[in-house]
Amino acid sequence: MKTPSSAHQLQRLPMSAAAAAMLLAFTSLGFAATIELNQPFPPAGQNYSITALQNLTPLTLDGGTSVGANPNVNFEFQGGYGVRYQDALGQLTDFGIGLYDASSNPGIQAASTGLNIAFTQLVSSYGLSATLGNFGLNEFSTDAAPSRVAPTLSIYGSGGLLLGNFSTADLIADNALSLLTSNDPIANTDLWKLNLDALIGPNAQVSSFTLGADTHNASGSLMAVNSNPYYLVSVSGCECAPVPEPGSAFLILSAGLGCLIITRRRSRDLFSAK
Repeated sequence: MKTPSSAHQLQRLPMSAAAAAMLLAFTSLGFAATIELNQPFPPAGQNYSITALQNLTPLTLDGGTSVGANPNVNFEFQGGYGVRYQDALGQLTDFGIGLYDASSNPGIQAASTGLNIAFTQLVSSYGLSATLGNFGLNEFSTDAAPSRVAPTLSIYGSGGLLLGNFSTADLIADNALSLLTSNDPIANTDLWKLNLDALIGPNAQVSSFTLGADTHNASGSLMAVNSNPYYLVSVSGCECAPVPEPGSAFLILSAGLGCLIITRRRSRDLFSAK
């Protein structure tokens, strides 16, 4: 795993969204380099912001803090959003979403970095999904790899109400992850679609969700610490994703029609042999 020295990392300062967009344009020409982003980071033209977290308790994703962390992009592959965290010794480390050794922190033996995706307003869970990458799996995989990280997820509704915590086993059982490609030509890694509506149904209102790392894969095997992390690539929803303000009958009707004409196509389920 590529881990720049702390001295080099300390020289990097978080960049504005405009500067980050300019550098991301250069990466499309093949000049990929790790970019440190502002905390929180609002991707241009999107209805959400990304906040990096560290010291999360795996699975429940409680106890995390944004202090000392910030999002990064392009660390292990082009277009992948990860986390730069600060360990108990004050060292800055570029990473993705995964488990790391936080044993020097009282009460925490294995902590997870994470990304919280917060929407500018409530969105419908119908068609709401995220693209994730770097699990080292393909359509023939039957489980998460013990030597690599496995994902976990928490979803929040109106007022920050927890709608559910979901382990890797939950994601597999509910067919919430499906393979997009086993080797993307740009990212050069496997990419997966995480369907939030497979977990909470198509009629929920979502304010945010947090991605973290599970301590166990679906078979119950302990994951490696430090783990090989995964990354967020993008977040998308259906055309009816924004939840209209109460009393707007026209917007509600338009949103409903938008949902009716959208056909969701599910590709191969995660870890299912074909």
